[in-house]
Amino acid sequence: MRIIGGKWKGSILWHLQDEPVRFNDLARQLGGATRKMVTERLKELESQGLVTRHVLSDRPIAVQYEITDFGRSALVILEQLKDWAEEHGI
Repeated sequence: MRIIGGKWKGSILWHLQDEPVRFNDLARQLGGATRKMVTERLKELESQGLVTRHVLSDRPIAVQYEITDFGRSALVILEQLKDWAEEHGI
């Protein structure tokens, strides 16, 4: 739970499961998260080896994030958690 627990980490991994996503698009998809919060969680996920950060351009700065194989392995757990919540009406 230390790795994928907490607010936004699971959601971030979920949004990265299909393809790399640019920071602004990811922040927009998360809705209620502040840009600062998204930045902090992405840094944590990157340091834990769950996502990688790719700089697309320096001026203006543009980066995208991609889920790693290690991060992808957590999607199984998130899928099971989603199913459990739906089953119990949570």
